[in-house]
Amino acid sequence: MYRLCFIVICMFTLLSAKTVYGEEIVVHKHLQQAIDGANDGDVLIIKQGVYKGPITIDKSIRFIAEPGVVIDGEGSEYVVVIRASHVHVEGMTIRQSGYGRGAGVFIKESSHVTLKNVRIEDTHYGVYVESGMHINIVNNVIQGRDVHFAQRGNGIHLLKTKHVAIRDNHISRVQDGIYLDWAKQTVMKKNEIIASRYAIHLMYAEGGIAKENVMTENINGIMMMMSKQFTIERNTIAKQLDYRGYGVLIYDSEHVVMHNNTLRHNNTALSLQNARQCEIRGNEFINNYRALHSLYENKDAIVVENQFLGNMEDALIQGAPIVFDDGEKGNYWDTYRFYDWNDDGIGDAPHRIRSMYSRLLQRWPSVQFYFQSPALALLDTTESFFAQAQAQGEDRFPLMDIPDRQNERKKWSWKLLLFGSILLLSSLTMLEYGRRKIK
Repeated sequence: MYRLCFIVICMFTLLSAKTVYGEEIVVHKHLQQAIDGANDGDVLIIKQGVYKGPITIDKSIRFIAEPGVVIDGEGSEYVVVIRASHVHVEGMTIRQSGYGRGAGVFIKESSHVTLKNVRIEDTHYGVYVESGMHINIVNNVIQGRDVHFAQRGNGIHLLKTKHVAIRDNHISRVQDGIYLDWAKQTVMKKNEIIASRYAIHLMYAEGGIAKENVMTENINGIMMMMSKQFTIERNTIAKQLDYRGYGVLIYDSEHVVMHNNTLRHNNTALSLQNARQCEIRGNEFINNYRALHSLYENKDAIVVENQFLGNMEDALIQGAPIVFDDGEKGNYWDTYRFYDWNDDGIGDAPHRIRSMYSRLLQRWPSVQFYFQSPALALLDTTESFFAQAQAQGEDRFPLMDIPDRQNERKKWSWKLLLFGSILLLSSLTMLEYGRRKIK
C-alpha cells in the first residue's frame, strides 16, 4: 500500500512539474521575439549582425552571441535588462544607452547571472546591478563616453548586492570603475581600471576583497568610506597624480587589511582618516610624493613590515600617533641613517618620522627640489639628534633591509658559511697531509 502511494505521488509530481526543454535556438533577427518564445533552459545562439535594443531577458536562458553581434540601444534608457535568475549572457557588443540612469546592462532582483566576454561602449553606466546576488561579471571590456567625469556613469555599479564576483575586466573612461553601495561579500580580482575618477569606490560596503587589480592614471585608486571587514591585497596602484589624488584613502572605516600592495608614483599613496582596527603590512611605497598621510585618530591601526623607497615625504601625521611596529619588527625606510651592530636585522636606534622637512614642504613646496640632496641629508641627521620632541611618529624597530632581500641574504649566509666551513676543513686536511708527508 505504501509503495503504491509513493509511486502515485512521484507520477503526480513529474506530470505537474514545469518541463525544461534545453533547446538550442538560432536567432537571425528580432531578439525580443526570440526571447519571448523561448523556455527556461533554452540556449539562444545569436548570429552575426546589428540588432536593435532594448531587450528584456525574463527567463532562465543562455544568451550566446557569435563574433560580430552588436545590440544597439539607440539611446534607450537600458540596452539589455535582466529580470530572471540563472541567466548567462556572453560574447556581444552592447552600445548606446541613454543618460541619467541609463546602462548597457541592468540586472534587477536576479541571482546566478553571468555576464562574460561582453564589450560595453558608449553607455552611461556599464553594468548596473540592483538587489542581486551570486552575480559573475567576468572578462568584459567597459569603455565610457569621452566626456567630463560629472557626465559619466560608473563602469560597474552594485546596489544592495550579495556575493558578486568581478574578475578580469578592463574598465576605462568612466566616473568610478567599480562602485559598491551597501554591497556585501564582493570579490574584485585581476581587473584593470584606468582613466577614471575613482578606480574602486566603496560606500557602506561590508566584507569582500580587492586582489591583484591594476589601477593607473585615475584621480583616486581605492576610495573606501564607511565600510568594514575588507581586504586589499596584491594590487598595483600607480600614477594617481591629481592634486586631490590618493592611491588608497580609508575614511571612517574599520577592520581593513591591506597587504602586499605596490603603490608607486602617486600624489599621496595612502591616507588613513579615522580608520579603525586597520592593518597595513608588507606593502611597497615607491617614488610617491607622499607615502602615508594620517589624519584624525586612527584607533588600533598598525603600519608594519612595509617598504618606503624614494618617496618625497615618507609620512605626514596630522592627529593621533600611528603605530609603526608590532613590538618586534617595524618597516624599511630608505631614509634611516643608523646602524645594526648586533646584526639582527633591526636598527639600533628608533626611526623618527621626519618632521622639519614636512613642515618646510607644506609651507614652501619649492623645498622639494632639495629632495635627496646633501643639504637634506644633513637636515635629517641633525634632526635625528636634536629634534626628537618634534617627531611625528616613531618606528622603534626599523628594518635594516627589505624583508624579501633580508630573507634571501640569510639563506645565502648559511650557504656561504657551509661553503666556507668545507673549504676550511679541506685546507686543514691538505696541510696535515703535507706535514706528514714531509716527515
